[in-house]
Formats: sequence, structure tokens, C-alpha cells
Amino acid sequence: MTYALGPEVPLGPFEGAAVTVWSAQGRQARLHAKRSCSYLRTARVTQREVGLDASVVGRLCPSCGAYGSWARPGTGLSIFLGAVTGLGLLYELDRYVKADEDTCSDEEVAHAASVLCRPPSGSGDGLAAEDSAEAAEDEAFEALQEARHVRKIVFAEWGGALASLNRVHQVLELFPWLRPWAEPRVQRKIDYLERLRAQAARLVLRESLVGAAAVSLQQTPALPAGDPVFAPLGTAPQQAEQLTSLWRRWRGRVADSWDPPREQHYLVHHLVSGMSSRRKGREQLLERAQILLAEWEQAARSAAPGDQGERVLVARVPDTVRPAGKARESFPDRLSEWEQGVLASYMITTAGSPPAQPAVTVRVPEPVATRLLSQQSVLSYAEQRPEPSPAAVAVRSQADDSGLGPGVFDDTPVSHRRLLTAEHLRALRSTVRDAEQLYVVLGLETGVEVVALSMLEQRCAAGWQGILLAGASDLPGALIEPRQQAVSEEAAEGSSVWASPVYDPRDPAFGRSLSMAEGERVLVRLCEGRRDVGHALRSLALARSVPDLRDLGDGGYDDRGVARSPFAPAVWNGLLAMEQLDLEPFEPAADSDGRGSGLPLGMLARVQAYTTDAAGRYQGRAHSPGCAHRRAQPGVDRHDEMVTVEELLGNKGFDPCSKCGGYAVRRLTAAQVAYYRAAHQLHDCAQRVRATVWHRSAGDGSATVTALEEFDDLDARTAQACFPDHSQARQWRRAVDRLRRELQGSSAE
Repeated sequence: MTYALGPEVPLGPFEGAAVTVWSAQGRQARLHAKRSCSYLRTARVTQREVGLDASVVGRLCPSCGAYGSWARPGTGLSIFLGAVTGLGLLYELDRYVKADEDTCSDEEVAHAASVLCRPPSGSGDGLAAEDSAEAAEDEAFEALQEARHVRKIVFAEWGGALASLNRVHQVLELFPWLRPWAEPRVQRKIDYLERLRAQAARLVLRESLVGAAAVSLQQTPALPAGDPVFAPLGTAPQQAEQLTSLWRRWRGRVADSWDPPREQHYLVHHLVSGMSSRRKGREQLLERAQILLAEWEQAARSAAPGDQGERVLVARVPDTVRPAGKARESFPDRLSEWEQGVLASYMITTAGSPPAQPAVTVRVPEPVATRLLSQQSVLSYAEQRPEPSPAAVAVRSQADDSGLGPGVFDDTPVSHRRLLTAEHLRALRSTVRDAEQLYVVLGLETGVEVVALSMLEQRCAAGWQGILLAGASDLPGALIEPRQQAVSEEAAEGSSVWASPVYDPRDPAFGRSLSMAEGERVLVRLCEGRRDVGHALRSLALARSVPDLRDLGDGGYDDRGVARSPFAPAVWNGLLAMEQLDLEPFEPAADSDGRGSGLPLGMLARVQAYTTDAAGRYQGRAHSPGCAHRRAQPGVDRHDEMVTVEELLGNKGFDPCSKCGGYAVRRLTAAQVAYYRAAHQLHDCAQRVRATVWHRSAGDGSATVTALEEFDDLDARTAQACFPDHSQARQWRRAVDRLRRELQGSSAE
């Protein structure tokens, strides 16, 4: 079943938005979002631009209405259509509204509850009485397994319904004009969710949940290490270690389970996992361990106060766990059994009209509240705040009425853009698959910049004011495709990904491995065969304008602890040359045993180098971003140091790694590569002149003289481009003149 956009769905501010459609000949022909639609079976196709309204929506092709690309990706209209059609709002509104053939009936739930909540029989360890018949034991075990299966089904459906309602609230938060239209269908979902919650609440005992909360707050009790019964475990320290492990294992299982603590009796067998079944004292050890578990359970019950107060908490779903376009996982599936049981047993309401974030309100006993507020969870718990005044509600409603409409992203002229807010960025992250990318923004105080989405979120939260101009995915193909095609043709000829090293400065390929063009070639080759090669090149084009590359690696982490990155890891190879500059020509002639030529760094002085330790201040050697000795995460971040080549050249405390050279340089422009090559060629001439003078050879030096004349012939434009001031240009000429005099003196002798 497809969930296409229908004429009954309010379009809000997108009413009348211009969209391009294709259709066959005829006044009432179906409209299509793309020329290649399989339902468009005619050779005579008409393309036109129409205003999106109910009449146009009514003529949409069913396939294009559900999954068609009616707008450019990343625009407000594209986000709206993606959030509503396909597997979006229309799909979610039709889910979990009534029981189906897989839903458990109330009679099945009642029978399962009678089995699961049956009080223990026989001995205190909860095991079947020794005199019970084997058939009765098997029957009871099968009934218990069936009851647990029913509980699993009920909680899975309840969790799915809760997550579905959460996704509906998320979309309605972004597009508030849909609320009146969706309200009756949302109420059906809320009613069915309440029915499922009531079923789930019958399958867990509140006493078990409170006891589990009390157990989680307990400290390690006194352990009977040294008891003769535990002698098979070894010495007293070994016994203490084994019993401590049993306590931690038991506390963890009880704290995260919705079952009574007696259901964890099997954990005692971990004590004898490596012990023979015929070992003397084994059965007595197990019996004593069962008694120990019962004592721990009784201690937890005693620790819980008899007259427990209650607290009202609000559980919200953070934005970081509301994925867009990824696997449609249910956030309740990431909760422990205990937390699912608490939500099902103590839930008061779910947010009927979405607040800033979808929320669930629970009224829980004090021990449960203490644990919820202190534990790490997918949900964020907080005390319920007093109801806001009607005036505050009116102001907030008026502010929310705008929603995510045209003008926020690049779907209108720049003059009509709206200020970017944290809510807009949250909407972008929660609805667009590749939202974490680079964006060109214009700030009121910062001007035009290129920043990642994570950095933009931090700035908006701090009060930054600006507009979004474009994203990396919006760069035109005419800028990227020629370079991509040229590299692909080169790859077809069988060239290697990494260029072979060139050591002769007279070779035209000398220094090319440091260039930006080589970075593009390496990036395309590393992404070869992948769909995101075009996006990687677009990201590279934007990232080159970032003043400090460490800002690109400071995106933080998602709720799973995975580092966020605005582009593919291979882009770092396009930004950084994972090799070092040969700075010998720029070293003073008195240093390095006279091997330097004392040439000015010129335009290379401000080239950035990234390393873990530029001044030898930390233990260990300095490493480059591509070194295998440092963390596996690619690229650079705020833990790295950035220095210029000029600072690095004069730093005597720099202790580089022998494998990676200690640093990586930002790739050079074509002009910088040309100057780097010219400096090495002049340095090569200087070495030949020195060899001639030292050995007093009488060879023909005409080639060297010609080369020196070329190096001395600097016009004003070249000197201004290569050297930031006139003193460095004079330093270059003096070096050439000195070599010419040395060569002439050698010839005269």
C-alpha cells in the first residue's frame, strides 16, 4: 500500500509553490514528478511548471505522489514531502490504530498475567517442589514460556505504537498547520496505545520494578568469604572474588529485568561453571548460594521504604535518537526490560499535542524516580514543571505557527531568507538523511563562512544570527563532474592511487603529490565505485575555505558514541598531504652542516601543518593525522595542534615520529607548488656550484649560469605573488647573486 499525498492534506505555506511536472497529452492527464516515471508510457511528454495546490495534488501519479522528488533535496518543500508521504506521516497515522491478527487478545493477556504473576511455591528459592511430578514441572515450564512469549509480543507492539506516535508528534512539531487535520487520527493512535499499555502493565509486577530499583541503588554487601561451604571455590581471596562477581551479575540482571528477583536463581551455577558435577561439596555450595541470593533480595526489600512517596517525571526523546531515513528502529527497543515495564506500569499521559519534544509523563515511587533521574538512558527524565500561564502558551503557539516553511533553506532568493534557528536545524537533522554536511552560511557578525551542521547547532544555541545560503549537496555538477571524469579516465589506464615519489626537482612532477589537484585525484580514487564520490568532491570544495581544519573534526558524538563527520573520511586525504615538506633549501647555510641555502619561505611560510605535538611538550613523539600510531579516527580535531611551516622550521623541540614524519601539511596551491619546485631547483644549483668550487672542477657551467639567470629574472607580479614583502625578494636575489659570483670565481681560477 502506498501513502501518496492527497488533496485533503493541508499544504500550509507551501500552497502555490512552483514545481516542475511531466504529463502526457490531455487536459486531465496524470502529473508526474520525473520524466522517467514508469507510469508515463508515451513518447509525447509535456514539461511545465505549475503551482502546487489541491487540484494539482489530485492529479498526481500514485507512485510519484508517494515517492516522487517534487523539489530539490534539502529545501523546505522537499523536507515537507519526505516527512508526509512514503513512510512518513501518512504511513504512521495508519499504523497502530486497531488490533490485527497478530495482536494478543485480552483473554490471552489475562492468562499470561496469571502465570507470570503467580506467587512462588515450595522453597524460598522458587524452584519446583522436590516431590512434584515430572509431568507437572514440564507443564508449568511450558506455560511459563508461553506467557513470556505473550509478554514479548505485547511489549513489542506497545513499543512500536509508542515510537510511531512519537514520530507523528515529531512531524506535527515541524509542520504545525497539519495538527487540526491530523488530530482525529492521532487520537485513534492514542486510544489504541492506551489499550496496549494496559495490557503490558498487567504482565509485570510493580513490586518487582520497585525492588529492582532498590537493588540498583545498593552497595556491595558483606560477603561470606571464608565460609567452609565455599571452600571448593579456592582460597578466601578467590572466594571473595567469585562472590563479588556473583553479586554484580545478580544486581545487574535484577536491576534491568521486569521479572521478580527469584527468577535469577540460575545465576548461582556460574560459581561452579568450571567444576566437575561430582566435586565434593558442590551441591552444598549451590544451596548456600541460593540462600545468599534470597538474603540479598530480602535486604533490598528492607531497604525500600514502606511509605513511599511519588514523583511525577517527564520523559522526553532527545533529538539525537530520532533518526531520519535510517533503519526505522523503535526507541523503546533500546530500553531495558525494567524501564519498559516502568513506562507501561506508571504512565499517566503521552503528549497529545506535541511540545518542544515528544514526551511521556509517569507517576512513580521514590526509588524508581531516583533511579530514572540518575541512570543513563535513551530517554531524558526531568521533574514535571508547573503548567505555563495562558499568555505564555499563546506566545509559544504563535511562535510555533510558522513551522518549517519556505525561506529557511535554499528554496527562495537570498533576499527572502529567514533567520536560522536551533529548531530549524533540529528539523533538518531529524528529517534529512545526509544532514551532517558542510553549509555556506552568512552571519550578521561573522560574514560568509563554511561550517558543519554540528558547529552550526552550537552557534545557534549560543545566539548566533544568520541565514543558510547553500549546502555541499547544492553545488552544481558543472563544477565537479569535469574533474571527476578526468580522474576516472586516468584510473581506467591503470594508474596507482598513490603517486610514486619524485626526488629530482628538475622533474615536472616534483612536488605534485603536495598539490590540491593531487588531493582531488586521490579522493576520487579512494571513493571509486561509491555513490558519494560527487558529494565528497563537493565537500572538499567547501572545506578548502575553512581557516582551521580542526573545526571540521569537532562535530561531537551521537547517542551511540559514534563521532559525527560532515563528509567521508577520504576527504581528509584531499585536504591534507600525509607527507612532509623538504625544508632543506630554506634552512640557514650555517645549519645542517652547511646543506641549507638560506632561501626565504615566501608564500610557503603560512602553510598550515597539523600534528599532535608541535613543541615536544608531551611524552612520546609527534604524529601526523594519517599515522597508525595515533587514534583510528581520521582527520584532525581540537586535540591536534596547528602551526605554520615557518613556526615548524624554527622549532627545535619538535620530535617527529620516524614512520609518519610527525605532521601533515595542508595541500598547496599551484602557485605554492611552483615556488616549492623553484626553491628546490635553486637549491640544486647551489649544491652543484658548491661542488664545483670545492673540487675546483673545470666543467662547463653554462647550464648553471642560464638557470641562475632565470631565477634572478623576477618581474614585479611574480615577486609580489611569491614573497609577502620586498625583503624576501631581495633575499632571493642575493642568494642568486652569491651563487653567480661563486661560479664566476671558480671559472676564473
